[in-house]
Amino acid sequence: MSDFFKNPFMAFSAGFGLGPIPLGFARKTLYPPVERYPNERVKFAPYGLRKVETILLENGFNESEVAVVHPENLEKFIGSNTKVVGISSMDPTGMGYVSKTYSSIIGGGEPMNAVEFHKLVLNPAIQKFKPKIIVGGFGAWQLERKQMTDKYGIDSVLIGGRPETINKAFSNAVIGDKNPRVIIDDDSLPDWDYSTMPTCKHAAIHGAVEISKGCGRNCQFCTPTVQHKVDIPLEKIIQEVDMTVQEGSDQITLVTEDLFLYGAKDARFIPNIKAVTKLVKSVATRPGVKGIQASHISLAPAVYAPQMIKDLAEILIEHSWYSFGGKDIITAETGIETGSSRLMKKYMAGKMLPFKPEQWQEIVTNAFGILNDNNWCPLATLIVGLPDEKEEDVLQTLELMDKLKGYKAFYVPLFFVPLENCVLMNNKGAELDSLSKVRWEFFIRCWEYNIRLWKPTFLENRIKNPILYKAVNNVLIPYFSAIMGFYYGFTRGKQLKEAFWSLGITQRS
Repeated sequence: MSDFFKNPFMAFSAGFGLGPIPLGFARKTLYPPVERYPNERVKFAPYGLRKVETILLENGFNESEVAVVHPENLEKFIGSNTKVVGISSMDPTGMGYVSKTYSSIIGGGEPMNAVEFHKLVLNPAIQKFKPKIIVGGFGAWQLERKQMTDKYGIDSVLIGGRPETINKAFSNAVIGDKNPRVIIDDDSLPDWDYSTMPTCKHAAIHGAVEISKGCGRNCQFCTPTVQHKVDIPLEKIIQEVDMTVQEGSDQITLVTEDLFLYGAKDARFIPNIKAVTKLVKSVATRPGVKGIQASHISLAPAVYAPQMIKDLAEILIEHSWYSFGGKDIITAETGIETGSSRLMKKYMAGKMLPFKPEQWQEIVTNAFGILNDNNWCPLATLIVGLPDEKEEDVLQTLELMDKLKGYKAFYVPLFFVPLENCVLMNNKGAELDSLSKVRWEFFIRCWEYNIRLWKPTFLENRIKNPILYKAVNNVLIPYFSAIMGFYYGFTRGKQLKEAFWSLGITQRS
């Protein structure tokens, strides 16, 4: 429960392994606790927890009975009268895309997400008073997949988010009725419109405000894309924005699978330009809003509607969170995934609509050009080891990376992970030690581009002393990279050794 120094993208680091770094040092330097009120309740919390809190408060519980707190303060809230502790986790066992990829490369050992979850469920206050434990959140499925539910003493894993399901689970725990081991949304309930979800009563970390849920493009490796897209009504979005500002956050994160498709109804995923522009303008003009950050965008709408990108940029650049080379920029996460039109057609045929899979490389390069021309610098994910991926598919991705090397972006290569409730959930994930030479070449290429482009800006924003800047840039980073290169070369092979040399921009022998 941290804002990662007000940087949403730094939260990726929670998927890294700790290695020799002491946990206390990581907590201070990577994810310090969120601010708290004098009564130790948190000022900002994960968005999902805020929704659960709201559902309970609207169904018979009151503010004195429901407390949202930081894990390190549990002993001040859990006692003999505590009936249930609800925990939300994105990645409780380290099975997420980032954790699976980078815990084996950076630091080593269990990712910080998993370490912290383990410590949380074994908290002395929980062990002493033994309240019922309900775990939900996007990563809750991992506990059953890895058979950790009983080991951690968890009473129920909640998968789903309907208010009736959540309220029933907590109400049962309070009155002593037994909940199922796995609680899933009841299909017998009437059809439910997600847009009727109650608005949060208290502010979320990073000023998170959900504007849409689901995607509908049906990419087979991803859970949200198989969910029907639902847009939150603008008046409810503004209500949450105003509440968030009143509770002390001047930055708003628009939580969505695709900002560019807000309000879109066309089956070919043609953007509703008027709806998107109205949304962003409405948020930008609310009193007290200084920063606006979209969580995700897609690339095809940028190519289809370049004027929309320009219009949005004129608004968002005035509310930028990030800079590059001393100039404000706009960013959001997007998915490239692969340069192979064959894999796109097989697993992601809806991702490039209204265009065709055969046009994917052209769509990506054109979109990056349009985005860069309007001060957008996307953070782009790519996937290694999709089922049935062949060497020629990886070579096509390398070809695409060569086309992109002149653009401003940040690339995050990830190992394929079979997430719960996605079409490919029963397939085998990619593993570090089984990657071929060409796959490692792709992995290294991405990080070579990142370091070359972003290292100067990264250091300049953190080291103001020119002498210290030169020492870190010219001595410390190459020295560290060389040591790590030899270490990983000895323990994990030549490919990783070359990767660390590349990250330090040092000369290879």
